[in-house]
Amino acid sequence: MDLKGKVAIITGAARGLGLLVAEALAAEGVNIAGADLRGDELKKAMETVVEKFGVRTLAFPLNISDERAVTEMVQQTLAALGHIDVLVNNAGVRQTAPVWKTDSAMWDRIHDSNLKGHFLCTREVLAQNMLERGEGTLIFVSSGSGKKGEEDSAAYCASKWGIIGFAESVAKDLKKTRIRVTSLTPGMIETPMAYESEEWKLGLDWLDAAYVAKAIVFCIKQDPNTIIPEFRIYHRAQI
Repeated sequence: MDLKGKVAIITGAARGLGLLVAEALAAEGVNIAGADLRGDELKKAMETVVEKFGVRTLAFPLNISDERAVTEMVQQTLAALGHIDVLVNNAGVRQTAPVWKTDSAMWDRIHDSNLKGHFLCTREVLAQNMLERGEGTLIFVSSGSGKKGEEDSAAYCASKWGIIGFAESVAKDLKKTRIRVTSLTPGMIETPMAYESEEWKLGLDWLDAAYVAKAIVFCIKQDPNTIIPEFRIYHRAQI
């Protein structure tokens, strides 16, 4: 499917996988609305996308768990770009601790970003534009950690499992439309978040984030009648 002139909202777009997805879609002619807590990084990233690919971009420095901010982001995207064809729910955080050392603040921070933010962005994109048009693509970036429990990661794994269940339920809600829903469950991706994690120094084999970005674009480019419910992607060493 030709993506030129389409509009995508991408969360976590200031760096890492989100920025790679923004660049990959912009290379296809997609106009990008990026959202991220890192306001200065996001602004520079979106400026770079414009310089490289000549598309239109918007930068929204916000917390995706902030309901009002998400509602306004979607409103402003529609006002500036006219429609929304793609939502890439990519933003997320990872913190680790055994469950008996996981305080409520950590639990809430992880779930606000990894699950509540996906809910708010999805709801607003659907309610404000996609449902009326009856077509579009929703991408949910979960994790291999959403398929299995892991040590010291109860809150993180629960949030990533939640994304998969949420995405499948949204797909059921939308089965009478041409809006497609895909969740991705990649293995450990080499991103800035990986560099900051306690596992980086272990010398593990990490999945190239560029390949995950390509997988996301592949899913978006499918015909509206072609549904990819889940896309799993791993480094060979992670299988």
